[in-house]
Amino acid sequence: MTRQPVAAIVGMGDAYATRANRKDPLQLAVEATMAALADAGITKNQVDALFTGRSPWADKRSQWNNIFASHMQMPLTFTSELTLHGAGLTATLAQASQMIAAGNAEYVLCLQSDATELFVDAVAMGAEADADPQFEVMYGPTIPSLYAQAARRYFHEFGITEADLAEVAVANQRWGAHHPHAAKAKHGEIDVATVLASPYVATPLRRWMCSTWGGGTGGALVVTAPDNLRPHQQPVYLHGYGSATTHEYLSDRMNMRTCKFADFGTLPNLTHTATIEAARQAYAMAGLGPSDIDMVQMSVNFAHMGPIVMEDLGFAKKGRGIDVYREGRTGVDGDLPTDTNGGWLSFGQPGISCNMDTLIETVRQLRGQALGLAPTRKPETALVQGAGGMLAAGSVLVLAA
Repeated sequence: MTRQPVAAIVGMGDAYATRANRKDPLQLAVEATMAALADAGITKNQVDALFTGRSPWADKRSQWNNIFASHMQMPLTFTSELTLHGAGLTATLAQASQMIAAGNAEYVLCLQSDATELFVDAVAMGAEADADPQFEVMYGPTIPSLYAQAARRYFHEFGITEADLAEVAVANQRWGAHHPHAAKAKHGEIDVATVLASPYVATPLRRWMCSTWGGGTGGALVVTAPDNLRPHQQPVYLHGYGSATTHEYLSDRMNMRTCKFADFGTLPNLTHTATIEAARQAYAMAGLGPSDIDMVQMSVNFAHMGPIVMEDLGFAKKGRGIDVYREGRTGVDGDLPTDTNGGWLSFGQPGISCNMDTLIETVRQLRGQALGLAPTRKPETALVQGAGGMLAAGSVLVLAA
């Protein structure tokens, strides 16, 4: 039975940049915030607290959250970055709901923006940020090469093949091909042969199995108490949340020998993620389970993470997540439409804002305001999974219209 919501999203705003229309993270954040405030029908002076994820890759200044608040001339009672890798951005809604429930805030702004490829060398920065300086950096890893190790292990343990991963890329591109801001929309829909003909980036991952950076995005959400609604608002309710983290670098993960999280498999392994625990918490708080979810938005930066996360969220047994894609369940007519803007694989990863892109897409779909395709059956409940690092952290939200 669904429990009472713990918070309500009453304002949503987004912003976009391209090579032809460059905007830096601060510009994107301002544009998205002004849209979210207008959508909520409040002013910036009514915002009590601000949460962001970590600093944008395209603007690495420390305390970026405070820099933004200062730029907006928006004094606050509290502001902070949540740096649970990229999952911290998803977890901002949990922190917002806790402040509101404690009576310490009426309105909380959750915000993120980035425009990595428009301003920095994303390949170099990514490898430097996410590889262990003592044990990994000297070998010159890239983010794809680190994730490819998990893909290889997944293949070995469960018999998954490149053709299986191609199904994930095809499914996501069917959504992305119809979204006006998706980085890969220009390529149209694809088939398995197209994916398997693309060159390797880091075996077994081919180009179509990897996300691209995309341009720039910004997103902002205004959160308040469920009983603090105005007539014109279109609330999306937060029913449950959870988060967890297990390590920092991939070599740290391979040194893990114990984990208190249930169903985490025999260690060491690279085929289970902290999302298992985050999902358990979120389902328990919401009083719901996988069978109650109408739509899923996930952090799938490489194709093998699609089935792995499906398993960790409880939609398939371990090793069988690929069946959700093979059976067409993630599509427009499926019972579990997934990554409806194309996800990270096709919409792209503009940087640290990619988890906010997922949240914005979820709110749009639950409100019936999709910019691209909408599922045949309008979703009433949605699960949002945010991830970050080298399989390091997970955060899960259960939302409902």
